[in-house]
Amino acid sequence: MLRGWLGQDHVSPVWGPVEHEIALIDAEIDGGDCQMHVVGLEGAEFAFIQHWCPHLAGVPHFHDALPGTRAVDTFLGVPAFLGRGHAKAYVRQYAETLLKDGAPEVVTDPRVTNPRGISMFRGAGFVPGQIRPCEDGAMVQNMHLRRN
Repeated sequence: MLRGWLGQDHVSPVWGPVEHEIALIDAEIDGGDCQMHVVGLEGAEFAFIQHWCPHLAGVPHFHDALPGTRAVDTFLGVPAFLGRGHAKAYVRQYAETLLKDGAPEVVTDPRVTNPRGISMFRGAGFVPGQIRPCEDGAMVQNMHLRRN
């Protein structure tokens, strides 16, 4: 399922080569820090979301994240769910759960070439921060959602 989703035209330009992403998922699925979930609605699975510690990952653009921060990444795998507000809703719910569970903030890093992702995270309540280079040199829009 994930392999097929990662190959979708709306996912692959943002997430990268399918086999590379599957290898990253495989490396973390059995006990790594990254917690991965499939999102469903009324029995239909349609998206992937994960959260991870940016300090353990050592990504440069989150060097100043608060201790205990969790980073999130997501994609909609089923094109029929695009543009209907589902991502904003599940991302907000997911981030609020992480905050309730003790994270002082939740961060994300869509590439600046991904306006749809930036817009979705804004709609889910994330606040844009600085634009910074990530570990592969691409420019990303740091965004955060903090506890009140």
